[in-house]
Amino acid sequence: MRLKSGSKFIVSPEIRREISQSNGELCSPDIILERYAGRTICSVGDVTTRNLRAASIDIFLQVVDLKTKRTTDGSFFHEEGSIRLFNPPGVITHDLFIALEKIFREKKKTRIEIDGEEDLAVIPIIFYSKLDTVIAYGIPDTGMACLEVTQSLKRKIDDLLKRMDIEWRK
Repeated sequence: MRLKSGSKFIVSPEIRREISQSNGELCSPDIILERYAGRTICSVGDVTTRNLRAASIDIFLQVVDLKTKRTTDGSFFHEEGSIRLFNPPGVITHDLFIALEKIFREKKKTRIEIDGEEDLAVIPIIFYSKLDTVIAYGIPDTGMACLEVTQSLKRKIDDLLKRMDIEWRK
């Protein structure tokens, strides 16, 4: 990635539709415990993260925005030691990419608290994670879905990123 801090990938309505049609398999904490034991687990979303933690699942990376369904309901709170990043709705900031690249390179368990929209963090997580990583994320009013990172999925994400417009910071 050769962007500057402040630059961002713009997620067009067409790409957002494409992403929403590519949901992983519906899953539960029990399925994660049974099927994915020993794998690197990442969670995106506050309810998903809370449910995985309640099931004592070892989460390598948590990405949350302290909200559910885009509203603050008072049940999610800042945790000391979390990385705080700004990521406005409809974009993926260069700063989020850089933070995730560092987390995966250093293999350091981390929690990122997003001011803005955390849902799209799944894309750079797939981009930087190793094969066989499992990403659990919430689907509002449906439940939790899981994606296994494969070479095919990485190629798909690379293609999506190439088709996104970039707003360059000057």
